[in-house]
Amino acid sequence: MTLAIRFLSAINAVQLGFFRLGAMLLVLAIAAIVSAGVFFRYVLNDSLSWSEELAKYAMLWLVFLGAPIALRLGVHPNIEVFISRLPSRMTKVVLAIMHLAVCLFCAFLAIKSHDFAWNGRTQVAISVGDVSMYWFFVSIPLGMASMALVSLQQFLEDAYSLFTNNLIERDAFVAKHKPVLEEF
Repeated sequence: MTLAIRFLSAINAVQLGFFRLGAMLLVLAIAAIVSAGVFFRYVLNDSLSWSEELAKYAMLWLVFLGAPIALRLGVHPNIEVFISRLPSRMTKVVLAIMHLAVCLFCAFLAIKSHDFAWNGRTQVAISVGDVSMYWFFVSIPLGMASMALVSLQQFLEDAYSLFTNNLIERDAFVAKHKPVLEEF
């Protein structure tokens, strides 16, 4: 089982590293697009027809690139009132079940959302240059598949911890990026 966890950890570290870089670039792109839109509309009095729509599609990509990162770092919003009152072993069981459920749900959504994206391939975003909507919608199955892999790793870590009473050490991605979040 530890081999599977290490394998998933390596895959997730690579994909989340790319997603993190993509998310940073998308934030910069959104800021530039929105700033250009505001400048052209209010300073030059000649609005850009494509800026708002392109910023929306960039935000769509940003959400689905950022969601797996947030899941791996444990920063998605959650309610811990119930689980914090459980005994330690029961907490591990609940977390393992939850991570397995998230994995299965995200895998299901990845399949269904790819069907949705594929059906959108014949539609075009005219205002951003006749680009197929598939390229905007494919962010959804990509993000869901990534979240399924992250959840699978978390489930295997929880199951290993539950059955062996040994804690898995934090992988390289979490060890590198979690302390930055804890500063805030």
